[in-house]
Amino acid sequence: MNVPTLFFLIAGIIGLGFLGQWLFRLTRVPEVMLLIGAGVVLREFLPFDESMVLQAAPYFGAFALLVILFEGGLHLDFRHMLEQWKNSLALLVFVFAFSFLLITALCVYLFEYPQLNAMLLASALSCTSAAIVVPLVRQVKMSRSVQTVLELESSVSDAIAVLITVTLLNIFTQSQSDSSVTWMVLASLTGALWIGPLAAVVWGWLMGKLAGQPLVYLATFAAMLVVYASCEAVHSSGVFGVFLFALILSNGPRLFSRFWKSTDGREELREWMGTDVKGFHAELTFLVRVFFFVFLGLLFDYRSVTFQVLVEAAAIYAALLIARWLAVGRIKIGESKEEQRRARRALFLFMPRGLASAVLATIPLQYGVQVSSEFITVAICIVFLTNLAITTGVRWVEKGHLPTVQEVVKHD
Repeated sequence: MNVPTLFFLIAGIIGLGFLGQWLFRLTRVPEVMLLIGAGVVLREFLPFDESMVLQAAPYFGAFALLVILFEGGLHLDFRHMLEQWKNSLALLVFVFAFSFLLITALCVYLFEYPQLNAMLLASALSCTSAAIVVPLVRQVKMSRSVQTVLELESSVSDAIAVLITVTLLNIFTQSQSDSSVTWMVLASLTGALWIGPLAAVVWGWLMGKLAGQPLVYLATFAAMLVVYASCEAVHSSGVFGVFLFALILSNGPRLFSRFWKSTDGREELREWMGTDVKGFHAELTFLVRVFFFVFLGLLFDYRSVTFQVLVEAAAIYAALLIARWLAVGRIKIGESKEEQRRARRALFLFMPRGLASAVLATIPLQYGVQVSSEFITVAICIVFLTNLAITTGVRWVEKGHLPTVQEVVKHD
């Protein structure tokens, strides 16, 4: 492929992203399947090396997640998060646990997977995709409470899936002592909890001194990468650390102003965070999100979809629906029964799997674990099915919706 052709291709993908957003405003159908379909078409008609795409998947997946979760943290109100953390935690625990147990049992007893393979596939498919949920909930009409619960659930579930997958592989494939496994789990759970907030406090103080200076966003982008790398260095979740970094950085000026009356640059920092950082990062997030979905399409080879794969994918998808239904039934958001019903409708539908699930399905090969030929294909089929559900169900969620985010802001 020559340079002009490559540039035309990049421009076409970006244009397709704008087209998808315009169609969403017109039809309320998200652009997810349109962009994934574009990736499938590109795989068919362009010179394609599948091994290169699989090698690039962990890097592109990590970059897409940290960019999108950084934006999620920037736009998440700390007050609403504190109000909904119990619902978010309950939804995360119940959804992940029910999904993991049902998929594992299904794969072991019905499809005769080895126990390790069944648990690895269950771990990969039990997490919802923050890269899909976080941008989409801001476009769909729903209450702020439901939006916050979905953002928090999806932001943490990817980290939990990575932790469980890596822990299972280390336990079953390496001679790890109990103490080393315990240390790895503790580091994974706690590293991001102090690295992200501490980095946000330090960087926020520094930016309060430098607010208004040119190229400060690029410096913040570099700081975001450092936070990710630092968390990963202690075997913690880099994307969760970045999420906390953005959350504290965005809400810090307002929180600190309650304890210290001296502005000391906090007003300038708040204004800068609301314009420069959020504006620039929104552009970057749109770009990454568009190529993220196209990349998902590149991973999918429809020729590998056999009858056996379709049966397994359909059964696992049914298990995910059952697990989601059981978990959502335990969540109560809203005053009246009608509000609770509408909230559960949104919580039930927003269960997309994304690049994290596809990438986690490839990790066993890196550890030398032999998996069946349909292992990865089943995972990508689940990604398609869960995103197709969102594509067809947004109008159902918005039917008789609770006040939108914009409406809440106006009343506040």
